[in-house]
Amino acid sequence: MNIFLFILSSVIFLASFPMFTYAFVVPEEYAALLFTAGIFTSSAAFWIPMVILGRSER
Repeated sequence: MNIFLFILSSVIFLASFPMFTYAFVVPEEYAALLFTAGIFTSSAAFWIPMVILGRSER
């Protein structure tokens, strides 16, 4: 389960990079929305391990 969430978080984090990049080439009315989606996506990639996995009991 931990490996699956780690891979999922990594994929989500890497998916946010094209969102930041394409925000500068899409039409102006979609740029802010796409950039904001990139911020939320990268934040979700950090949120998943911290909240769902929680603290390790080792």
